Amino acid sequence: MTRTLIIGDVHGCLVELNELLTVASISTTDRVVFVGDLIGRGPNSLGVLDLVRHLNAKAVQGNHEQKLLEAYAAQCSGGDKIKLNAGQQQLLKALRPEHWATLMSLPLYLEFPEHQACVVHAGVLPGLPVAVQDPWVLTHIRSIDKRGQPSHEIGECPWASSYRGPPHLIFGHSAQLGFQMFEYATGLDSACVYGGRLTGMLLDEGQQVPALNQRFEVIVSVAARSIYHQPQS
Repeated sequence: MTRTLIIGDVHGCLVELNELLTVASISTTDRVVFVGDLIGRGPNSLGVLDLVRHLNAKAVQGNHEQKLLEAYAAQCSGGDKIKLNAGQQQLLKALRPEHWATLMSLPLYLEFPEHQACVVHAGVLPGLPVAVQDPWVLTHIRSIDKRGQPSHEIGECPWASSYRGPPHLIFGHSAQLGFQMFEYATGLDSACVYGGRLTGMLLDEGQQVPALNQRFEVIVSVAARSIYHQPQS
């Protein structure tokens, strides 16, 4: 039986990722999926990408991957440089060709009809199919503002609170809010790189995401070993 483990934002936390795979008893017959932001801020982004390749895992593109890809494209084309912080500049120099190949292969969303689920990095603008969502929304949205527009701010109205599936959306990106559960959406970013936890959802073959009152039964989580990056105020 093939199980599917969907993992929240890793941000280079390789030790915790390996521990989560062990806790979930992941084997070569299982499938591993990431919600994006594999890299950046944490201690070992290259190691995480190497493990993703070793596992033949699937992942969607997060805003951190998107930013690095934009900078890499500008560098290769001789275009205007993309503004990067010190950590991003270091990653831009350190990533090897196989890492760039992995990042370039990442889609903006992944559908899993057998679970009636879809994985995105940040979320969606409710009311529109995933396939027609603006790429910025898929990688950056956190809330809906008072005008009904997508916003990257935390805001008073998380997008997932007004999303009505199917499919069930599994996402990350909002470390400030931690693990989130809504009727038709689950947020797995539990701020591992900030000293929180690394969290995943483990589904049996063909299993749908459980209802709210049973969803913790499919959640696996490990504590961060350190605070690798100070949260932004």
